[in-house]
Amino acid sequence: MIELRHLEYFRTLAETLHFGRAAQRLHISQPPLSRQIALLEEELGVKLFDRSSRRVELTDAGQRFYLDTGTVFAAFEQAKRNALAAARGEAGELSVGFMMSTAYSVTPAITRRYAALYPQVTLKLTETLPMDLATDISSGQKDVAIMYRPQDCTGLETASVYSEEMMLVLPPGHALLDYEVVEPMQLAGEPFIIVPRHIAPALHDMIVNYCLQHGVTPTVAMEINMQQTIVNLVGEGMGIAIVPRSMRNMRLATTTFRPLKNAPMIEVVAVWKHDNHNPCISSFIDSARLAGQEAEVNRAAEG
Repeated sequence: MIELRHLEYFRTLAETLHFGRAAQRLHISQPPLSRQIALLEEELGVKLFDRSSRRVELTDAGQRFYLDTGTVFAAFEQAKRNALAAARGEAGELSVGFMMSTAYSVTPAITRRYAALYPQVTLKLTETLPMDLATDISSGQKDVAIMYRPQDCTGLETASVYSEEMMLVLPPGHALLDYEVVEPMQLAGEPFIIVPRHIAPALHDMIVNYCLQHGVTPTVAMEINMQQTIVNLVGEGMGIAIVPRSMRNMRLATTTFRPLKNAPMIEVVAVWKHDNHNPCISSFIDSARLAGQEAEVNRAAEG
């Protein structure tokens, strides 16, 4: 059976055309080199070298074999580089799930940064409801999720990526548009459009608790799964809503955002399974943290 070392012996002899010098370069004695070349020729069924007492020359078959084995060694070197890159998390495949609301905040920046730093990694991005993301991570369907912190983190690892304040979104002509900052008590009696608790418990509880802590029991007019749909319905005059600040990036002409006094903050985290050994996860988390920090700096600069 031909081994890679046999090809190395052949190429070294082809380059030196001298058994003694080839053996010296290979750090072996000349007789074993001669035997290995003879065995290689026997295995191939062709003569690779013309030998005489004075010189060694490549045959036509040997010249062709030399060219082709160069491709073999180049492919082997590339294979070694690819293996090292994969071991360092610089190559491979990574499945990432994200909430649609983060498409208006950090998900684009995270994926853009990661793709630029690790072009050999294939990113598979999937928009998923918050209620399903943690399950997808636990079951191994996805490697990483960008989401609000899950209530049950059993078997999961999390890394804080981004935090943003919640804001009030109002329809055209609403009385609260007269205020630059809205007091929570002013929300009493207003029809709320809110995400159902089973879809996004962290977000739902934050909104409800904020109101209750300030003596307001929110009047829930509608429960809607998606934040962008909530903002659209507010624009249609169906109610008011408390949503993440980044939803302003929808730039909907029919809605106006107002700051809330003592506004709560919602945290976006990266989540992955504790025993998921995909080496690309670590580099993705690093990129996510950096992208989140940049987003918070940019948000602070906007005021």
